[in-house]
Amino acid sequence: MIKKLIFSLSVFTIFSCQSEQELKTEQYFAEGYQIYTMNCANCHQADGKGMANLYPPLAGSKIIQDKPAMACIMRYGMKSTIEVNGKPFNRPMPANPKLQELEIAEVITYVNMKWGKDSIYTPIATVTKALIDCVER
Repeated sequence: MIKKLIFSLSVFTIFSCQSEQELKTEQYFAEGYQIYTMNCANCHQADGKGMANLYPPLAGSKIIQDKPAMACIMRYGMKSTIEVNGKPFNRPMPANPKLQELEIAEVITYVNMKWGKDSIYTPIATVTKALIDCVER
C-alpha cells in the first residue's frame, strides 16, 4: 500500500512539474504522429523523405515552416507544382476535408517538431485563421 502511494505521488510530482504548454506540446506531438502515420506517411513516408520523384519530402522542406500554408494544403489539397530543395514535384495532393482543425494543428506540430526547428505546439487558432484566410490551391 505504501509503495503504491509513493509511486502515485512520484507520478503526480513528475507531471505536475510540467507546464500546461509542455503537456499540450507532448499531447499534440503524440497525436500528430498517429494522424501523420495514418494519413500522410504513405506518400511522404515515415521518415518524411517523400517517395522518389512522386511525393515531396517534408524533412528539410521550407514549406513546413509556413504553418498557414500547411493547414490550407492539408485541408484543401494542392494542384500546383511545388519545388522542394530545387526539385519540382507536380503530383497533386488530395484534399483531406475530414481532418478537424485540432488534428491539422497536431500534424503540423508533429512535422515541425520532427523535421523543423519548432519546440512547441501549433495552436488551433493558427489553423482556424489559416483556413479562413486561405483559398483553394
